Amino acid sequence: HIDGVDASDILTAYAKESAGGKSDLSAAQKKAADVNGDKVMDGNDASLLLSYYAYVSAKGNVTLAEFMADRA
Repeated sequence: HIDGVDASDILTAYAKESAGGKSDLSAAQKKAADVNGDKVMDGNDASLLLSYYAYVSAKGNVTLAEFMADRA
């Protein structure tokens, strides 16, 4: 399940890479972390994931893909 820790993990990985380091995420995790599909894992993805988590926590019942489609 998706929660706030996932958004934090995206931000941590993004910060490491932005500072010239290497994130601890696998290639598959990086691909999944690109929530908006723009080929960049960044704070925007973390924010969107946090929004989705809040939605689901408030009894929202759509998938992440459906949630993102509504924002396109």
